[in-house]
This record gives sequence, C-alpha cells and structure tokens, in this order.
Amino acid sequence: MRQRPRSIVAVLITAALATLVSASGADATVQGPSYQLLDLGTLGGQSSYASAINDRGHVVGSSQVGDGTWHGFLWRSGTMTDLGLFRPNGINNQDELIGTTEADTSAYLWRDGTITRLGSLGGPWTYPVAINDRGQVVGTSSTADAVDAVFLWSCGLMRPLPLHSVSDINIRGQVAGGRRHEPGGHHAAVWWRGKVTDLGAGPFDRSNTSGIDVRGWAVGWQFSAAQDERGVLWRRGKAVDLGTLGGAATHVIAINDRGQILGTSETAGGDVHPFLWQRGIMTDLTGSGVDPDHDFVGLNDRGEIATSFRPEWGTSHAAIYRPVRMGQQIPGSAESAAGARPATPRCGDR
Repeated sequence: MRQRPRSIVAVLITAALATLVSASGADATVQGPSYQLLDLGTLGGQSSYASAINDRGHVVGSSQVGDGTWHGFLWRSGTMTDLGLFRPNGINNQDELIGTTEADTSAYLWRDGTITRLGSLGGPWTYPVAINDRGQVVGTSSTADAVDAVFLWSCGLMRPLPLHSVSDINIRGQVAGGRRHEPGGHHAAVWWRGKVTDLGAGPFDRSNTSGIDVRGWAVGWQFSAAQDERGVLWRRGKAVDLGTLGGAATHVIAINDRGQILGTSETAGGDVHPFLWQRGIMTDLTGSGVDPDHDFVGLNDRGEIATSFRPEWGTSHAAIYRPVRMGQQIPGSAESAAGARPATPRCGDR
C-alpha cells in the first residue's frame, strides 16, 4: 500500500479558560485545557474525513487521492496509509479495522494489510458498526427473509443478537443498542451474556444508545417533555440527563473509558457548541478554542477528539484535537488513564 509523507499543520489554540455548565444549568468558570488542532492532511486530493480514533491516537477515514477518487486511510505516527477501496469506519487499539468496500455490500475486517469478509446472516448485505480490543465486531445484516438484524461476529462466526439497533461493544463483550418497545416505542438496551437489559426511555417512549464504556456505562438520547433530544448517561441502573449549555437540546457522540462524554449542545442563544461532560460538569469546548463548526466523530481515553474541518470552502481535512496544558500535551497512556483493563483473551477464550 502506498504511503504519503507526513502532512501536518499544528495550530496551537491559546484559549485558557473553559466555561463550565453543570447538569443543572448553573454556570462557572475554571482553568481547563486548551486544544491543539492537528491537520492529518489527505492522500493527495483535496479532502479527507475522519471516521474513528483509537486510544493510541490512530485515525481512520476516507480521503481523495490525486485523481479525485476516494480511498480509505489509516493515519498513525504522522503517516497516512492508503487502504485503497476499503473504507474503514472503526478501529480498535490493536489497529484492527472494520469497514466496507465499493466492490460489494459486505462487511470486512482489516488486520495487518489482510482483509477478511465477515459474512452475513443470510441476506445480501452486512454493515459493521464497532469493534472491540478482542476483535469482536457488531453491526447489522440482512437475513434470508429480508429482515435487518443485529449481529455479533467473533472468532470467525456471526450470530444474531436480540436487539433491533446497535451502536457499540466494549472489551467485556457488552453490546449497546436498542429494542423496539410496543406499541410504537424504542428503548435503549444493553446485551451481555445472553441477557438484554432494557434501559428505559423518556416521556415519549423513545431512546437509543450511541456508545458504551468498559464499566458498562451507556450513553445515548431520549426526548424531553418538550420533544427535544437530550443526552443521557445510563449507569448503575439509573438514567442521568447530561443537561445542556443553556439551550434545549443535547446530542451525545461518544464516551471513553474515563467516563468523559463528547457531544454537542444548544446554547441559550441557539448556537450549537461541542462539550465534554465529566463528573456532572458539562464544559463548553469553544471556551477552550475548539471550533463549533467542525464535525466531531470520536473521543479516546487521552481526551483526543477526532474531527473533520474545512480549511477552505468546498474542502475538508481529517484532524485531531489534542488537549494541552501549559503548552504540553496531557501525559499518560490510555491504559493508565482508564485504569486496569480486562486481559485481551485468545480467540478460544472468547
């Protein structure tokens, strides 16, 4: 596979104050990290987009090459590797990738340059959604009866799960998703070891997940009484409304294994700003210099944010926001920040 030379533009954003909003809506101002924007460049074309980031700071996505066509990429250590027609949308900490190709409607696993087709539940298409550090993959697939079903792929075998939507899988094998709730609702849910736990829903009987951390804490959304989307953290059997940045709605993007939650929220003025929520406090990241017009897609255990931004009209570049204090990147490995992780088992132990 062709590799491009390092193409990075580092922009140190010097804002030092972060505006904090608690889950109850009260305002306060404290010293917080600023962010450094790292432009990942392209594969020679005009634009690139980030899809996911792992705890090592490696990013996958899609980029235009010199002739304007789109290829998948893996960015690590300053180098963007061309993955050809494989389009990755997920990555684990072993640099195993999941994605699709333009050749068919199947899902694939990429490992050290080798691509493996995951199969299907009997129908013509499969789409991968998330991969954990054990190499287990969740996604959706059509069945022989033309029904869309959630699957778990592990050790070369694919099986259906009793969920109707899926968003994530953690290293323990807990799967975040949702289930239909009659007569017309949909509830966020977690599957683990053959059991589905219904996480409930808000006043309009509709909720769903967007991620899950190593402890089994799930994040997602439900509607408020005014029918606005609200970000929710489900932990220890309780649903916690994350609050807002002064407006009515909140959208959750991701949770990392430190319990930090990335999302966007309306302000009192009606603008939409990115936030980081931790321990009951919602921080408006625009107070730390993060551009609210960027497209945020992921958050790792080091607090790095995968995003895409527009360096000029009509183009996009994949990028990483890195938190810094006193001009230095926040130290600490993903493992030390997240605490002890379960050992990654061999396939026979899964």
